[in-house]
Amino acid sequence: MSNKGYGVETDLSIFTDTMVEMTWQEVDKAAKDGDIILLPVGIVEEHGPHLDLSPDIYMAYHFCKYLKHNLEEKEIGALIAPPFYWGVSEEVKSYPGTFSVRPETMKALLMDIFHSLESWGFRKIFIVNAHGDQTHVRMIDEAAEQMSRNSEMSVFNLGNFEVELDNPPEFPKQREGRFEPDYHAGAIESAAVFTFYPNKGNRELAKQLKPQDTFHPLGYCGDPASFELEDTIIDYFHADVETDASKIEAYLKAHA
Repeated sequence: MSNKGYGVETDLSIFTDTMVEMTWQEVDKAAKDGDIILLPVGIVEEHGPHLDLSPDIYMAYHFCKYLKHNLEEKEIGALIAPPFYWGVSEEVKSYPGTFSVRPETMKALLMDIFHSLESWGFRKIFIVNAHGDQTHVRMIDEAAEQMSRNSEMSVFNLGNFEVELDNPPEFPKQREGRFEPDYHAGAIESAAVFTFYPNKGNRELAKQLKPQDTFHPLGYCGDPASFELEDTIIDYFHADVETDASKIEAYLKAHA
C-alpha cells in the first residue's frame, strides 16, 4: 500500500484548514480571486459497535483537504467550508446517537449556506458527500439544482458530477471475495477510518464481528472483521481525489 502523501490524521478537529481558521478579510480576498468552495457533507450517526458516530463527516472532510491540495497543485484556489453534518438518516435513525433532521430542514440549511457564500462573492460550490441515504442525497441534489437555477452561483454534487476526462486516473481492482453488500461500517469504511484516523475506532472488536447483510441488529452492513484485507484503500482514495480534481479543472477550463 503506497501512501502517495495521503497520510494519517493526528489533528481530530474538522475545522483545521477550513474557512473557520480564516479572517473575514482573507475570505473576502479569496472570493475576489475567484476561489471555489469545497463543502464537506455527512451526518452524525451510529456506525456499529466498533466505530463512533463520526466517520461520514470525517471522511468527507478528509477528502476535501486532499482535494484542495490537489487543486492548488493545478493552480486552482479552493476553500473548505465548515463541514455540514445535519443530514437525513432513514435506515438507522432509531439507533441512539443518530442525528437525523427533516429533509426540508436539511435542504433549507444547505440553501442558507449557499446564499451566504453567494453574498460574499463566491460563484462555484463543489459538494463532497460521504453519506449515502437516498433522501439525504436527494436533498443535496435538489438544493444544488435550485440554487444553480435561481442565482448566479453554480453548485455541484461531486457524487454525480459528469465530466469527460481524456486520461482518467486508474482505480485499483476490487478485492475478490469481499462479502456483499458492504456499505455501512463494513470492511471498506472500517478500513478507511482505521487507515486515515488510527486513533479512532476499535480494531479488536471489529475483528470479532460477524458479517451482516442488513443494518440490524448491530448497526452495520458488511463484514468489518475483514478490514485488514482492504489494502488498496489509500490507492483508491488517491485515484478518487485525482479524478475529482481533474473533473473540476476540466469544467473550469471549459467555462472560463
